[in-house]
Amino acid sequence: MLSIDTVYSLNLAFIRYFLAVAETGSFTQAAERCHVTQPTLSAGIARLEQALEATLIRRDRRSELTDAGRRFLPLARGMVENWTAARGATRARPAPRLLRIGLGSTVPAGPALNWLAGAARRLPFDLEVADGPGPALEQRLQRGRLDLALVALRAAAPPELSEVLLREPYVLASAADHLLATRDRWAIAELPEAPFIYRAACEAHDEARRAFAAAGPTPRVALATADEERAGTAVLAGLGLCLMPLSLLRPGMAWAELRDLALERRLVLLWRAGLDPVALDALREAARATRWTSAATTARSTAFAR
Repeated sequence: MLSIDTVYSLNLAFIRYFLAVAETGSFTQAAERCHVTQPTLSAGIARLEQALEATLIRRDRRSELTDAGRRFLPLARGMVENWTAARGATRARPAPRLLRIGLGSTVPAGPALNWLAGAARRLPFDLEVADGPGPALEQRLQRGRLDLALVALRAAAPPELSEVLLREPYVLASAADHLLATRDRWAIAELPEAPFIYRAACEAHDEARRAFAAAGPTPRVALATADEERAGTAVLAGLGLCLMPLSLLRPGMAWAELRDLALERRLVLLWRAGLDPVALDALREAARATRWTSAATTARSTAFAR
């Protein structure tokens, strides 16, 4: 039995030299296999034998193991195998775990991305983020293709796998120099004859269309787009009015309430059953700490709370 001190005094290269001779039966072939000269290999094995205080190989025409060499052979193989395993274990890095997150296309982009960036710094996960219409993301979540989604909903979500982050009204937005900016509240019938920016992904579109149709002629659409950035830019440029939730308002916009169109929506976190609790807790905590609407808009809307 080798002592611990003896094992640590052995050079792993010398053990490999010994194994090469044992497997090839030749110092010459062993040197070629180990990519060293034959004198280097012979000297290494001699030092190994000196450390073990035993002759391992007979030096004659056919290099053969001695009884001591045959006893040492399985130990030598085990030492090399253990060293290889130890190197692999220390060098191997666990594959990062992946979190697949969906962002609804009508969710405010700035706060949502800040939320994800903050959570990513605290989580041992890689994030894979996909955006799209809320209903499509809900379907992907139900099919197991997403782990969590942040979407805007008009209806309530299952309470056991969701959390409401924000309840907010829909308001009418305009450029700051538009007539709309002169009052805080309007009725649909009182609105000036102005073109509208149509947000194609708006969750409240059908109800708003029915309300406008009941109040008078259907407004002219100056721009129809599913791109929230483009819709907001069009409003700021003065191309038209736009019905949008508070969280999508941008600096420089004016907004007013509509007396006869009291609509609201919810920003909701949805997640699949069995989601890693550490990841879920971190994402929920970061989402609760996120300001989803600007201070300017929340100051004028105290009726709707988180």
